[in-house]
Amino acid sequence: MKTLILITASLLTYSAAASCYKYDNDAVISWVAFKTPEKVGVGGEFKKFTITPKKNSSSLKDLMEGATLSIDTSSVHTKNVARDKKIVGNFFKDVTMKGKVTKLKKTTIELDLVINNKKVMVPMKYTLKDNKLSAKATIDVFDFLLHDNLKAINKACYALHEGKTWNDVEIALVANFKPCK
Repeated sequence: MKTLILITASLLTYSAAASCYKYDNDAVISWVAFKTPEKVGVGGEFKKFTITPKKNSSSLKDLMEGATLSIDTSSVHTKNVARDKKIVGNFFKDVTMKGKVTKLKKTTIELDLVINNKKVMVPMKYTLKDNKLSAKATIDVFDFLLHDNLKAINKACYALHEGKTWNDVEIALVANFKPCK
């Protein structure tokens, strides 16, 4: 539910044998939000998003820095249609989400995540293995001024959440890259 964002870390992967890299248009943006005083995780992903890296590049850094992403927040998928409707109708109602990779460091992607015009730099820890980039971070929805959104989802799910919906959300991005041909 929350911010998911997973954004973005755009996405490409590194291949030691290649001299040119490109995004494979194969990625997953997922999130885990938390409910109940025991902090039970509820996971989901966004089914519709666009990642736009530079075309092709001789280095992963050049390919990723400046890459952008845009997430359709109505495309929430948690494997529970009723839950998806509540999340979209209460938490993500009128919410826009986009991001831009500003810097790629040895183990961290610096992502400028923008939710409803509020920009926050989110450091995402990442690994590269077999042309697959996996990046993770935790965000606080309050940093994006989503107080009312959190109140709305907490109210809509009050009994199921036992009165507690947490403001921190884990976000993740998995993206595949391939050598240019």
